[in-house]
Amino acid sequence: MKFRLIPLFFALTLSACAAIQPERSIGRDIDDTNASLSIKAAMTRAEGYALDGVDVEVTDGIALLTGTAPREEDRRQAECLAWSALAVRAVENEVTVADASTLRDGARDSWITQQVRGRLLRDRSVRSVNYNVEAENGRVFLLGVARTRGELERAAQHASLVDGVTEVVTFVRVVGEETTPIARGQRQAAACGGEAIPANESLPSLEPPQDVRSSTFTPID
Repeated sequence: MKFRLIPLFFALTLSACAAIQPERSIGRDIDDTNASLSIKAAMTRAEGYALDGVDVEVTDGIALLTGTAPREEDRRQAECLAWSALAVRAVENEVTVADASTLRDGARDSWITQQVRGRLLRDRSVRSVNYNVEAENGRVFLLGVARTRGELERAAQHASLVDGVTEVVTFVRVVGEETTPIARGQRQAAACGGEAIPANESLPSLEPPQDVRSSTFTPID
């Protein structure tokens, strides 16, 4: 089982409705929904690019791109278009370049997603409403806001214990932890200029989540 806890680097400019909140807010959720719709619409209108296999999920200003694209230029264009939404503060491009015939087990992904959400919901030490869960071919992505680093590690551990999960990747903001702002314009220019930066190429790595079963929390079954 592999874990990837990615530190978030936020842009300095926030949308009007998205004032910084300690946890997820209604205004932020509205901004996220509008950004997701805007990106999907832009992908539909993108002539000369095959973006039908790209999925978009925006949570807490983080645009997560998953799915497949037939060419590297399609993958980069998807990231470019994601940056076009003003409410987006970071783009995590997890799109795989693969042939269109590559099939995704949607039913299995849906089952994994529901199992992870169920585990988070039943754990009183995790505020599940602050998390969004996405699954793709055995990989689970966690997005949202964690009240503490320990809560995030516990949530990641829950996801790892679901049958069929091969990797847990987190793009979660931890309340109270400082983040280094990124140059939004530079990242957007790099993506749109054909030099897209891999999601975690220049980010410092973190230690994998500790085994929460040995922590002060109630052990996870």
